[in-house]
Amino acid sequence: MLEFEVSTIVFTVINLLVLYVILRKLLFGRVNAVLEQRAALVREELESAQIQHSQAEELRSEYEAKLADARQEASKLVADAQNRAQRAYEARLAQAETDAKQVHSQAQAQIAEERKAMLRGARNEVAALALLAAGKVAGQAMDSAAEQAMVESFLAEVGERT
Repeated sequence: MLEFEVSTIVFTVINLLVLYVILRKLLFGRVNAVLEQRAALVREELESAQIQHSQAEELRSEYEAKLADARQEASKLVADAQNRAQRAYEARLAQAETDAKQVHSQAQAQIAEERKAMLRGARNEVAALALLAAGKVAGQAMDSAAEQAMVESFLAEVGERT
């Protein structure tokens, strides 16, 4: 059986205490120092990560603000371009209308001029035919300027009635 002696128990306790003191002096100090260094390193890394996170958040907010400004500027540019295009369209449309009116008025003037020329030509032909007919009826030639004037005044009176 096992026997317990007090001296063995005392020497065992003393051995354990000596071992504890030696380990505490030699091993625990170094282990605690390493653990403290690790804890400090972890704290520093956490602080660095928080700082980097806050900087990233600031950069993101700046980026979003710049992006919003760029979008707003782009929409202004598009609106300005649309306004300029609309004004150019309206100016060209007004110029085209002016040109069309001018061409129309020129065409009307040309038509009126050609009509007057045709009427003069027709009057001259009718006057010549009237003189020729009157000459045949009278049996003589009617070439004098007075007779020509009389025929033209007759045609003018007839032209006013119609």
